[in-house]
Amino acid sequence: RKPSRGGGARQIGQRSPRQQTRRSQRSPRRQAPRHLDVQSLPKMVLASSYGQALGSNLQLRSALALLAPITFTILIGAGFPQLEIQDSVAELWIPDRSSYAADREYRIENGAGEVTTNLLVLARARDGHSTMLDARSLLEHDDAMTRIYATTVNVRGNAYDLSDVCLTARPYLLPCVVPTVLDCFYEGSSVVDWQPLVLGLAMSTPDAITIPCGLVSPTPPNITCGEPSTALYETLLLQGCTAAALPSCNSTAMEQSAKDAIVSAAILQSGLIPASPYDSKPKLRDGDGALLPYAEVRAAVSGECFAWDGGSIYGEVNKELVVGSAKANASGFYEYAGAVQAVFVLTNGAAVQQRLSARPETAGGARDISLEEAMDVLEAMKAALEESAVAEQAGPWESDPDPARVTRTLHSAFSDDAVVPGTFTQTLRDETYSSINIMIVNFLLVGALAALFFVDCASAVRSRVLLALSGVALAVLAFLASLGLVALAGIKLNIIT
Repeated sequence: RKPSRGGGARQIGQRSPRQQTRRSQRSPRRQAPRHLDVQSLPKMVLASSYGQALGSNLQLRSALALLAPITFTILIGAGFPQLEIQDSVAELWIPDRSSYAADREYRIENGAGEVTTNLLVLARARDGHSTMLDARSLLEHDDAMTRIYATTVNVRGNAYDLSDVCLTARPYLLPCVVPTVLDCFYEGSSVVDWQPLVLGLAMSTPDAITIPCGLVSPTPPNITCGEPSTALYETLLLQGCTAAALPSCNSTAMEQSAKDAIVSAAILQSGLIPASPYDSKPKLRDGDGALLPYAEVRAAVSGECFAWDGGSIYGEVNKELVVGSAKANASGFYEYAGAVQAVFVLTNGAAVQQRLSARPETAGGARDISLEEAMDVLEAMKAALEESAVAEQAGPWESDPDPARVTRTLHSAFSDDAVVPGTFTQTLRDETYSSINIMIVNFLLVGALAALFFVDCASAVRSRVLLALSGVALAVLAFLASLGLVALAGIKLNIIT
């Protein structure tokens, strides 16, 4: 015992009442609570029991660890079959609540949507500044147009060509509606499925029995020059009586009446080849291979230009539509044109379906297809026409192109998204699907970096590579599951949003 200042005695190590009071003031957390919250006891007991059970039950922990990947897998399996790409430009760019969107929805719901779709084929000089109004450039444009007219597609085992989908007044009889600057020259006939009697058919009347003036020269004996017979000339064309086959064409099966037989026999026996409306136009290259002079090319484009109908149906070719970046003097004479354009007008799926049901044997025979297949034919043809326009030319980005493919001109093609998807839609699809490869590379790269950071070369026990890879795999599954959930919600996927 040691005497204290107060005269009393206390044991060694025992705190004085004053020290105990000071310590209590400094450490209030160690003071006993004044009262106990009875309502919190069940929660505390439940949390403690849950934690003990979770810590001691290995099966429960394994089940909880597998819950997330199983849930993600279910979402992926259920959602990915319903995943769609948002490839409609209108849905992406037109505000949902705008007046234009409301008008567009009304037109679609009431059957007043698009009835035609366009393909634009543009040609410009490769160097970017030379004029297109010279014979060599226009001949290259003629080659591209020839490739386009020869385009065919195969849909569900059946072959189709441009005549099955293009807009025309009389399918398989009259040429497609294609405004082009080549109609100013003789070469315009090379890009038209020219039929020798097409002018007569276009201007025909049902009761006429005479042949059209100027169709054959001279006019056969005892035949009146005037309006032609619809039945005669239409049947001639359907049976394949073109200019080359006209002298030997058998007219027995195509005789509609005694008068038609006389007219048919007179034309066939004369052996005369009907004249083309392009015969009087200047040639970009004559029979000896000489090119049309630059001044004459400009003069031909500056003058009146008509298509195969000679202006009787479609009128003069609209120069503002087929000649671009043009410079003309006060009198309208073209001095320069940086580009030329051809416009292919295609029809809709219902028209294609109806046309194919009555297709003549000379064009491949009748074929009954569904509206869905008709739409597929039209979409496939638009894509194939674009490919034909740019085929056999070296792109400006190629560093060492084949000299044979380095053309004087560069062609590009664009189709709208009316009726069926076009260039914009295909671009959205390609860019969206191509991003899949980028995502795969990104996933692999993240996994490799995670493994690199957690690897322990000195001890495999302390290494956390599998843990890191498991975390990355779980994150990837979560991302893919979010896409599946989006698909289940009916939301389309696109690279923009």
